[in-house]
Amino acid sequence: MGILKRYDAYIFDWDGTLNGMRFALRLNESVKHALKLWNKDSSMKDFGKMGIDLRKKRLSDEVRKNSILVPLAELPFYMSRPHLQNGTMPLLKRLKRADRYIAIVSNGNEHRLMKELDYLGIADYFDIIASAKALKAMKPNPSGIRAVVKALGVKGSRTMYIGDMVDDVISAKLAHVSSCAIADGFDSYHKLRSVRPDHLFRTIEAFDRAL
Repeated sequence: MGILKRYDAYIFDWDGTLNGMRFALRLNESVKHALKLWNKDSSMKDFGKMGIDLRKKRLSDEVRKNSILVPLAELPFYMSRPHLQNGTMPLLKRLKRADRYIAIVSNGNEHRLMKELDYLGIADYFDIIASAKALKAMKPNPSGIRAVVKALGVKGSRTMYIGDMVDDVISAKLAHVSSCAIADGFDSYHKLRSVRPDHLFRTIEAFDRAL
């Protein structure tokens, strides 16, 4: 069975996944390198077999890390215009034609997220647009994804979360939805493969071809 037939809902990360901000990517990596204590992404080993209690310290540490790094990474996004990753529009149009739910769960600032979607003229493609930051449940906390799944009224087994970072894959696994990693953003193909996503593609275009 093809990917398109297996899932009813496709939930996307924004920055680095659909929004291709290369300058922001480089600045983010520079900040993480400078702040060595915070330059440790989540890993499958940290979470064992995913039987994690959200109150445990490790997840709290990761959320706190993102509460510091995300505002720093927001600065270049505010100072530059958004642009879509190659293949984004054909992908969104294809999902719409197939009558699939499309949503966004991003750690980004809610105001910036909506402003960029409106600027690009694509806000209407999404059934739900959610800021994990606004929900006070920043990834890898899966609460934002779970909330969207519930709001859409779909089954987790029929939902896919698509992102470009290790934390996105882990969020999907914790939310009990299928994980899809796109290695054209913040984390490398090798790094994403190490956390064993259900699906892994180098670009949005490659993902679209596999539907």
